[in-house]
Amino acid sequence: MALRHCTLVILLLFGVLFAAEKEDNEIDIVVLPSTAVINNDYFANGRTVEISGTINGDLYVLGGQVFIDGTVNGDVLALAGSVEVSGNVANNVRMLAGQALITGHIGRSLTGVAATIELGPSATIGRNAVLVSGNADVEAYIARNLRLYSSSVRISDHIGGKVLANVGQLRLTSKVVIDGSLEYWSNKNALIDPNAAVKGGVTHHPSFFYDLMHNKVFNWLKVGSKFAGLVMNFFYSFIIGLIMLRYFPQRIERTIEMLNTKPAQSAVAGIVLIFLLPIIMLGMIITILGVPFALTLLSLTVVGFYTAKILSILWLSTHLFRRFEFRRHKKLYFAFALIVYFILSLIPYLGLVITSAALILGIGGAVLGKIEKENKKKGFFQKS
Repeated sequence: MALRHCTLVILLLFGVLFAAEKEDNEIDIVVLPSTAVINNDYFANGRTVEISGTINGDLYVLGGQVFIDGTVNGDVLALAGSVEVSGNVANNVRMLAGQALITGHIGRSLTGVAATIELGPSATIGRNAVLVSGNADVEAYIARNLRLYSSSVRISDHIGGKVLANVGQLRLTSKVVIDGSLEYWSNKNALIDPNAAVKGGVTHHPSFFYDLMHNKVFNWLKVGSKFAGLVMNFFYSFIIGLIMLRYFPQRIERTIEMLNTKPAQSAVAGIVLIFLLPIIMLGMIITILGVPFALTLLSLTVVGFYTAKILSILWLSTHLFRRFEFRRHKKLYFAFALIVYFILSLIPYLGLVITSAALILGIGGAVLGKIEKENKKKGFFQKS
């Protein structure tokens, strides 16, 4: 129930953002006709987006309903209420949607996050598929591995590799052929038809939530505190980001400019500061008289480290949505980028790399931006 309430709050929050930034002349329908050929990356934004032509590059889509029945000789990145892919995509498809339907061909891998995901019988995935959803229906041929995070899953086709699933309920029909192994985490036994073939064997692990239900109350409290901390962390980051966009736009622009023009120097500066600040604070504490200054520096460091990731997320959002009038809808795009960041940060190992990179780049870019500003001031006074 608490999770449901938090989800509703987030949806309402974004509804307010959409309403606040909606323009009277907003594009309702964007159509790329079947006769069109785009020899570059293509960006589309609208309530309804229809891609029927040929794109010899990557496709970036932000919309309410997205239909892709043409040919994309690159990657597809889609953020939408619903996404339908019935055409051909040469490389990867990555989507965040309410509903997703795949009936076409994907040359490489599919990564989908949606409430419901359906891979039709005519669909083919050339490599791997990663699906995060409430309900998933997999009737497509997947050449390699399938990874699932879902409440309810039905599989009824050939999987060329192994299947790893964290699910509530898993069902394998008589049409299933899995060349590798099936390993799943659930508090229910999978419903496997006797005619289904799993060549690598089946391994069942009790789910994380199953273990919680059979452990002490202390474990429930620990999990609840982690979830509450995650939610509070998200909203705190979102509010701080809005405050920075409202009252410190020049500082943000300087940091983004440094990250765009000097990313390597920003990374080096961030690493140096992360290692240098603890040494400075330790030196102050040793002198005893410098303890108050060390505590002050520690407080500023904690605040600086936390806001550094927000600067990195803002920098990322400018790249993801640079063709979608970023300045006009910057709050909305920051919110989307923040969600993507928090989702990625939950992935083991990869999440640690992403959060560390955001911290290092944010600190380094902010410091270099400040140095650049001071140098310009000195140059101005010297000329005067």
